[in-house]
Amino acid sequence: MANLIFFELKKILQKKITWITFIIFLLFQLFLTCGAYCIASRYVDGKFLETKADWFKTDRRNAENLSGRKMDGKLLAEIEESKKYIPDSSEEREGYEYLSSDIYNQKVRPYEEINRLVQYMLAGGMEKGSAYTPVTPEILYDARRAGAEESWKTYKLTESEKEYWRKEEEKLPEVFTYKYGGAFEELADMGGCYYICMFITFFIAICITGIFTDEHIRRTDQLVLCTKYGRKQNYTAKIAAGCIVTTCAALILWGITFICFIGIYGAGNFSAMLQVTIAPDYSGNITIGQAAVIMTLLLFLSSLVLCIVTMALSELLNNNIGTMAIIIAAAFLLARLVMIPADFKFIAKIWNMIPINILKINEGFCDVRLWNIFGLKLTLWQMAFIVYIITGIVFYFIGKRKYCKYQISGR
Repeated sequence: MANLIFFELKKILQKKITWITFIIFLLFQLFLTCGAYCIASRYVDGKFLETKADWFKTDRRNAENLSGRKMDGKLLAEIEESKKYIPDSSEEREGYEYLSSDIYNQKVRPYEEINRLVQYMLAGGMEKGSAYTPVTPEILYDARRAGAEESWKTYKLTESEKEYWRKEEEKLPEVFTYKYGGAFEELADMGGCYYICMFITFFIAICITGIFTDEHIRRTDQLVLCTKYGRKQNYTAKIAAGCIVTTCAALILWGITFICFIGIYGAGNFSAMLQVTIAPDYSGNITIGQAAVIMTLLLFLSSLVLCIVTMALSELLNNNIGTMAIIIAAAFLLARLVMIPADFKFIAKIWNMIPINILKINEGFCDVRLWNIFGLKLTLWQMAFIVYIITGIVFYFIGKRKYCKYQISGR
């Protein structure tokens, strides 16, 4: 079996298309991750203000200086004090003279990141409302809770689901502690696991579909299919080889992305609450580090399952182009372009568990609709692990049955 797997790996890695495709997607990911940091600059009123690298470094330093502080009356009072130095006119606020001044850089900018978070909480989870509303801890946390409950209405939760999230809300601290998310936040956001999933989907569609069909097209399959034990062992070897290549490709993309994020944004704080980093109106008691780990596991598991599904479909259809079209259309294009209304709750929950959807944290991962399995309530990301494993097993045996019963005379 080891020799068979090695032979299948050699066949995949000797194809130029495998390396060309991977290198292209690697370069795309590097550009998306750190392109703006390396080459872009910030101009205001036609004048150079700062490089993007300096911009990121300053925001990172300011966020790290505030990291570990409780979002209580004292910190909120400091934020209110910083607003006194902000001009009333939008033209002045966005002008070069103000943005390059010491007043802005020393009095206002250090609080900008956390001020945006506060205003997002105040707006009830919607990006609207005054950016300079005076705020107290009572107003802040009441508004955040109202925003969470408003999202429950948007998702059309049942009373039992609302009760579940009310209990989760009780587990959250009364006063949040602000912590800088850093690389963990970026990994959980679109630039991380989401884009890696997108590139891996295309990589699988382009490079994995030929593992089975190439033998049928070139008619070398008769050498294997005429042997007594060749079919079952060869099928397993091909599946294993495809999964190994897919895992290695995903691991390299993930590793390089995470290293770049650490270099640009710093490691960040693993224990930072999801509510103070990327999803203020989410009710789950989970940290940004835990979210990043869960999304990474979902990324690798979904990549393996998609690889198995792709290989099984290619054997069933015996057509590279058809399989490629199905994978790209179903697993990526339709999943992102088609939005299921909240009224179709069952379909919407299934739709948001598609990898490219669930790895978008503000849509799939933080979707508060629940699955009730024999009285046990599971979130979408928890249910996704079960669904992915079952899907992989089912398609593995479907493909195996077709491969083992394939007759050369049938073509």
